[in-house]
Amino acid sequence: MFKNEKILPFTFLSNPKTTIGNGQVRKLSSILDNYGYKFPLILVDEGFASGSDIWDECLNDLKNKFNSSLNIIQIPGKEPNYNDLRKHVESARKLKSDVVIGLGGGSCMDIAKAVGALLTNPGDPMDYRGFDLLKNPGIPVVCIPTTAGTGSEASFNASFVDEETNFKMGINGKYMFASHAILDGETTLSCPKFPAVGAAIDAIVHTVEGYICNTSNEFSDFLAEKSFYYLINSISDLNNEVGNAEKRLSLLKGAYLAGLVQMNAGGGISSAISYPLGVYYKVPHGMAGGIMLLEMARYNIKNGYNKYKNLCKYYELKSLSTSDELISNMQIIFDELGVPKNLSQFNIYQSDKSELVRVMQTQQKGFDQNPISFNCETDFPKFIDNFLE
Repeated sequence: MFKNEKILPFTFLSNPKTTIGNGQVRKLSSILDNYGYKFPLILVDEGFASGSDIWDECLNDLKNKFNSSLNIIQIPGKEPNYNDLRKHVESARKLKSDVVIGLGGGSCMDIAKAVGALLTNPGDPMDYRGFDLLKNPGIPVVCIPTTAGTGSEASFNASFVDEETNFKMGINGKYMFASHAILDGETTLSCPKFPAVGAAIDAIVHTVEGYICNTSNEFSDFLAEKSFYYLINSISDLNNEVGNAEKRLSLLKGAYLAGLVQMNAGGGISSAISYPLGVYYKVPHGMAGGIMLLEMARYNIKNGYNKYKNLCKYYELKSLSTSDELISNMQIIFDELGVPKNLSQFNIYQSDKSELVRVMQTQQKGFDQNPISFNCETDFPKFIDNFLE
């Protein structure tokens, strides 16, 4: 807490229950059985379903336990839109289900939460875009992340793209919490490096921007600091061909807390920029924010903002004391992980600048969460030059 900083009233939100520990997913059939569920619907990420020995073991147990009452839908590993959600809801409404399990990355878990909610809320998914438009609680949803990134298992948000308008607006609110989250580092070991890095960088963006944004509070700051500790001291394990399950569990803990931070505090400029980059240019969400994060921090520090330095004490690898030192060492980690420094890897160049400036006009509300004034018309065009060749 800074000297003379005003403490404002705030409300803190969290999901009801989270189980944390390696090996928990291998017990999924028993966990569901212990809760008394009889008709599980599992939405599983296609990549996890095809590449994980844990899933093979888990699936055998589920089939033995639930037999013909088990239903499984595989979810493609891409950013979901409302047409995708509509298709999955229509399929789910034809089934008899008393629990939905989302086993995958943020997209898969977002779909699972929305499907669970829309099984008790009739009509089209588009009817519920926004906050707290759901009239009824959904059926129980269990979220199990296979990447450490979005924090969807912790939050009441689920993001979907409207393909007609290219606008990203989710289904959000009190009935969108997962009933139960399970964090198990073993589930992340089969994830390929590039999406694993993108997810973890996304969590760091959520944590750091939630920590410094104008709407942060004392609870969100506390969680952001712990989240940063977990993430920054474990993320380099993603460079190892054979991952360490304990390090991966630490990443999941950090991502979970980052989801709580973003939900309770807010985001910032890097997150805001990432949405149009994903919708219009198909830049992976985590990487899009990660490319911007450190340069945005330098912008803030240059203009006199120094809250970043409070995170130095959570950095185990080196003794750091200033905001500049923290960002410089984060840059080393980002470089080692292969986080791009510009947008050319995604075929975005200087010739695209005018269009980038145009599509960012919708993001001023997100820009306003930054502690230093940043205008989409005057500041963004100069800022984006740092990333264009």
